[in-house]
Amino acid sequence: MNKVHAIKDTEKLLEIQEAMQKETGATWRRRFLLFMVGIHTGLRISDLVRLKVKHVSGPEIETIEKKTGKRSVLPLSPLIRLVLQDRLQGMAPDDYLFPSRNHNKDGSTKSITTRNAYDDMQTIADRFNIRGPVGCHTLRKTFGYWHYQNNHDLELLRQWFNHANTAVTLRYIEMDVEERRKSVIGHNPGKFQYEPEKPVNRGRPRSASEPLEVVNLDRAAQGAHRAAVMRQKRKEGAHGKKK
Repeated sequence: MNKVHAIKDTEKLLEIQEAMQKETGATWRRRFLLFMVGIHTGLRISDLVRLKVKHVSGPEIETIEKKTGKRSVLPLSPLIRLVLQDRLQGMAPDDYLFPSRNHNKDGSTKSITTRNAYDDMQTIADRFNIRGPVGCHTLRKTFGYWHYQNNHDLELLRQWFNHANTAVTLRYIEMDVEERRKSVIGHNPGKFQYEPEKPVNRGRPRSASEPLEVVNLDRAAQGAHRAAVMRQKRKEGAHGKKK
């Protein structure tokens, strides 16, 4: 599986959010909510698809991570709380946040699967021309990247992600690569001032319409022909003298 990346372009993020919030179809409304909750909580997709309305009705999300079994308490930002309050009106506390079109035998709704969520992310990537591999982890990495940009606190983000150490977190949000790029911007041992080489003058500039190669070839052929004629004349002259 290709490694996915965070969305680091603020203009692209704004474009996606503004366009999707205007959609009225049920599927695109679900995709909008999935995208927003993903980039505002950093939850893994296996935990996102299990969320119900009652889990996000307060100021924070309390969950037991499916992958690790660890308990997480994730405060919700004012913006995502506003989005949730608006988009979840009329839904029951036990309704899934991201309902599927399929139902259980008793008529209750099902949540989308992680595969459904992946397909949603591919659709979003295609529509908005997001470069590079995109998957459900794109949401979690996007949250992590921007959380670090806002706070510059790796330990806080490590705790949020329940990572073993900050080195894992740094690699996860790919800040280790960015920090290395930044570190060489001013790298100049000895404060060397480089002067670009001056172009070498190789004679009269040729006009765009002048067939230089053809002219040179013609001249070379003519010179070779003249030399051959002169050699033949000298040879004939030498034979004449002998007679």
